[in-house]
Amino acid sequence: MPVIAQSKVLEHQDNILDAALERFKHYGLSKTTMAEIAFDVNMSTANLYRYFKNKDEIALACSHRCLQDRTTQLENIANNTSLRADEKISTFFKTILNITYQHTQNNPNINELVTNIADKHQSVIHKKNNAERLIIEKILKQGIKEHIFEITDISEMVIAVHTSLHIFQHPVAVKIHDIDTLNQMASATCNLVLNGLYKKQNNHAFK
Repeated sequence: MPVIAQSKVLEHQDNILDAALERFKHYGLSKTTMAEIAFDVNMSTANLYRYFKNKDEIALACSHRCLQDRTTQLENIANNTSLRADEKISTFFKTILNITYQHTQNNPNINELVTNIADKHQSVIHKKNNAERLIIEKILKQGIKEHIFEITDISEMVIAVHTSLHIFQHPVAVKIHDIDTLNQMASATCNLVLNGLYKKQNNHAFK
């Protein structure tokens, strides 16, 4: 395919995903039709099928894009050379919570999209989890190098830290608490994690 034509295809696909995601956020996946998405991008329904074979494929592409944006934010934390490893862990917790909370509050029907991906495309969830664990591993290794973390089994600790974040990643869990309560929960959980990571003789207490 010529470069110009390929560029146009990508542009149309991006526009379709933008429109679809807005619909999924506000009306839910099940109540959104291909015809409505096509209308939002000034395209016929038949033409829309040239770019995506069905709504599920659009939902999957939207999820990939959202998760990539999320991963980039988390990678930026790990790559921030001005932060110590414990500061990065704290920022990681706060960022995860903030992403989930903002998506949940601003997009009342986003959980339907999340549930659909979890049910039908578990490989997407596994890819997200693996990406997050690699970022956590990088931060933990920094903490060891800085002589503030004492870790005997880094693989086990990566899983433990990542597992402690799960409640702050689930829209349903975030919906049932106000933001002050959620921040208290995140802070308490983060402090518990850090107390398990710190070298005992250092006796850090991150606030």
